[in-house]
Amino acid sequence: MANRDNVMGFRPAAGIGKAHVFRRFPIDASNGTNVFVGDVMALNAAGSVRPAAADAGVSAAGVCVALYDTNGHPIGHPNSAVSTKYLASSTAGYALVAMAVPGAVFVAQSSTASTAPAAADIGATLDHIAGTGSTTTARSAHELDFAQTTALNTGLQFRVVGIVVDPTNAYGQHADMYVVFNESAFGVSAAAGI
Repeated sequence: MANRDNVMGFRPAAGIGKAHVFRRFPIDASNGTNVFVGDVMALNAAGSVRPAAADAGVSAAGVCVALYDTNGHPIGHPNSAVSTKYLASSTAGYALVAMAVPGAVFVAQSSTASTAPAAADIGATLDHIAGTGSTTTARSAHELDFAQTTALNTGLQFRVVGIVVDPTNAYGQHADMYVVFNESAFGVSAAAGI
């Protein structure tokens, strides 16, 4: 059975790896990109964060798990100054980030344009694709880039830990995979893949 193309960005994995560490970071109004839950986040000027470009390298802060307005209200809440479920570009707010610390495991889907993941890819390194999220569904479009344009192990942002074991998920196109940050601002250093 083929995997569904159900892109949701990145999310903390439950029940595997080290306990996640969360921190709220400001998002500066100068940010020129919509922000979605599930986006890989990079450090920005003055301690703020923004959605990470593909291969953010050591500027990666982690993964956005919640968004708030400047008053600290969850976006989309009736008391929030932001009525959408995403934070529009040029809008200040806050992102709760699952930090890219050693041992923290995340789940993400392999991209539509990528080579299909296989068991042999466990231990490989790769980058992510920083797709544009949906303003309709408020879902992030950040995905794993198994193609890496030329081959796996040319990108270092993430290391593949394994496949998410689920009856609806199998090796192949759009597989949900466990990954750890291989490069980040918080103590993870880059190393080549296996």
